[in-house]
Amino acid sequence: MTGASMRTLRTPDGTSLAYRLFAAADGAGQEMPIVLLHATLSASIQLTGLARLLAARGPVLALDRRGSGASIVPMPRPLDVAVHVADVATLLDIEGITDAVLVGHSFGGVVALEVAARVPGRVRAVIAWEPPYGPLADAETRAAFAVVATATERAFASGGGAAAAAAFLDGVGGDGAWVALPTRARTFLAAQGEGAFADAALGGLEPAGLSRIAAPVRVLTGTASEPFYAPIARAVVAGIPGARLVSFEGLRHPAPITDPEPVAAAILDAIADAGITASGPAGRAAALEVHR
Repeated sequence: MTGASMRTLRTPDGTSLAYRLFAAADGAGQEMPIVLLHATLSASIQLTGLARLLAARGPVLALDRRGSGASIVPMPRPLDVAVHVADVATLLDIEGITDAVLVGHSFGGVVALEVAARVPGRVRAVIAWEPPYGPLADAETRAAFAVVATATERAFASGGGAAAAAAFLDGVGGDGAWVALPTRARTFLAAQGEGAFADAALGGLEPAGLSRIAAPVRVLTGTASEPFYAPIARAVVAGIPGARLVSFEGLRHPAPITDPEPVAAAILDAIADAGITASGPAGRAAALEVHR
C-alpha cells in the first residue's frame, strides 16, 4: 500500500512551493527517489496514478511547479527555465537527496532535461514524455509556439489565470478546445492558468546545453499525439549523447495522466536499463523502440 503526504518548501527567493511525497506505507521499496514534474496547465495531483505505481519501487516526489497546483505565486510572470531548475535543486536539498531520477510530462520533461544539463551531479536518469523543446522544432512549429505564448500572455493581462488557461488550451488543442471541455475540467484547468502564463514562452532554453547531459535519457512519445511532438522528440534525442526514443502505439499527449500503467512500465524499464536497481509494478513495456 502506498501512502501520500502533502509538503511545502520555501525557496531562496521566498516562494512557497508544494509537493507530494508518495512512499510505500510498509517501508518496502527504498530505491533511488524519483521526482515527477507535471505538464503545463496541470498539477502534481494529476500524476497521482503514475506516482502510486512508481512508489512501490521507492519514494516519489511530485512537485507543483510555480503557478500550478498549490504553488501559488504572488506576482505571476513568464519564467526563465532556470527558475524551475533551481526549484528542483531546492526540493532535492530540502529532502536531503543527493541525486534522483527525473520524470517529466510535457514541459515538465523540458525542465527535467534542463536540470540534467545544468546541475548534472543531481540527476541519475531522465525520462521525458513528449517534451515540447521549442528551439529544436521546425520553423512552422516555432512560430505556432510563439503565437500561443503571445495569446496566453495577452489573455492573462486582460482576464487573469482563467483567460490564460483558455488561450493556452485553444492554442495547443485548436480553437474550441476550451469550450468543449466538461465544466469540471474547465474549473480545474482555470486554476492552473498562472502556470500556463509562466511556461508559455518557453523562456531560457539552451539547446546547445543538451549535449552536456551525462545521465541516461529516454524520451517517450505516443503515436496518437499532436504531430509536432514526435519530430521534437527525435531532435531532442539527436542532441543528447546516448539518448533513446520509445514510441507507444495509440497513446496521446496526456498519457502520463490518463494511461499511467504503460507509462510507469516504460519508466521502470528506463531506470533498469540505466543500471539503477528497480523493482515494482510493471513488466517490460510493450512499445516500439527507435534507436539513434
